[in-house]
Amino acid sequence: MDKINELVAWIQSIELSQVINVIICIVAIIFTVIISPFISLAIAKIFGWKKTKKELKNGIIYNALKYFLMATGILWSIRILGLNEEISNFVDKLYRIAIVWVIAKTVSDVFSKGKFFASKFKDKANDPMINIINKTIKVVLYILAAYLTLKEFNYDLGGILTGLGLSTAIIALAAQDTFKDVFSGLSIFWDKPFAIGDWVEIGNVSGTVENISFRSTKLRTTEDTIITLQNSAISSQNIVNWGVIKKRIYKANLKLPLETEEVTVEKALNRIRFILRYNKDIIKNSVSVHFNEIKDDGININIYLETNITAYGEYQDFCNKLNLTLLNILETQGIKLAYPGQNIYIKSEPEQNTAIVKHSRPHKIKESKNKTEIN
Repeated sequence: MDKINELVAWIQSIELSQVINVIICIVAIIFTVIISPFISLAIAKIFGWKKTKKELKNGIIYNALKYFLMATGILWSIRILGLNEEISNFVDKLYRIAIVWVIAKTVSDVFSKGKFFASKFKDKANDPMINIINKTIKVVLYILAAYLTLKEFNYDLGGILTGLGLSTAIIALAAQDTFKDVFSGLSIFWDKPFAIGDWVEIGNVSGTVENISFRSTKLRTTEDTIITLQNSAISSQNIVNWGVIKKRIYKANLKLPLETEEVTVEKALNRIRFILRYNKDIIKNSVSVHFNEIKDDGININIYLETNITAYGEYQDFCNKLNLTLLNILETQGIKLAYPGQNIYIKSEPEQNTAIVKHSRPHKIKESKNKTEIN
C-alpha cells in the first residue's frame, strides 16, 4: 500500500503544464523522424538532380543530412521539457557524440564506397591497394570517434594508452608471423606482381586470384576450390602471371620416318605454311615451319607460331584444332609419324648368321626352339 500511495502522490504532484510538455516533446520527436527523410531528399536533389530517387537515398549526402536532422530535432524536442541543468548537459553530450559518429560515418562512406578515389583515379578505383587504404581510413575514423566518445564521458585515456603500450611488446612477440604476412602483403600491393582476376602460378599452386588482403591471397583452382596462401610464403616463391600476357606461343615437332621422300616432305611443309598463314587466330609474321633435323629415328619438322588468344581455355581449344589440322595434312600427303625404333638381335644355330632386324614399331616375337635375346 505504501508504494501505491507514493505513486499516487507522485502523479498528483505532476502539473498539467508538464504533461503538455511531454506530449509536445513526443509529437516533436515523431515529427522529426517523419519529416527528416523528406527534407534530406529535397536537399540531396539540389546536388544530384540527375539521379533517381533510389540513387539519392543510397547516396552519402542524403544519409548524412537525415541523421543530422534527426539528432538535432530530437535534441530540441527534449529541451521543451525544461529539464534541469545536469540532465540538459547530459543530453547535449549525447548530441555531440551523435554528431561525431555521423561525421565519422559520412567520411567513411566517401572512401569505402569508392567515391573519392573513383573521381581522382578512375583507372585504379578497384585496385586492391586502394581498397586497403579505404579500409584503413575507415578504421582510423571509427577509432577517433570512439576516442572522442570516451573523452566526453571523462574517461582517463592516459591510463588506457599506458596499458596498451605495455602490452604491445607481448602482442608483437606473439604475432611475428602475422607481421611478416602484413609486410609481405604491403610488398605485393607495392610491386603488383598480380591483380584480382589474373591466372597465376605460385610455386606448385595455380589458379585465378580471388582476393588479396594484408595477410593472405586466395586463389580459385580449376577444380573450383579456394586455396589460401600466406603472403609471407608468396614473397619467397617464383610468381608466373599468365593474366598479363599479350600472346601465347605454340610449338610442335613432327618426326617423320627416314624413308619419307623429299618431294613428299616439301609438299607437307608448303601445305602446313599455307594453312597456318591464313589462320585468323595466328600472328602472321610469327609462323616458322622448317625441316631442321635428320636423326637415326627420323626426320624432324619444327613448327613455331604465336597467337593473340590468351585465355587458357580458348588457347587449349585453339591447340586442339591446330593439332587436328596438322594430322589431317599428314594423312592427306600419305605421311605417318615415325615411332621410336629399337634393334632386335635373334641368335640362331652356330652355323647360321645372326640376323639384325630393325622395326619402326613394337611387335610380337613368336617363340621357337631358337634362343632369342633382346638388347
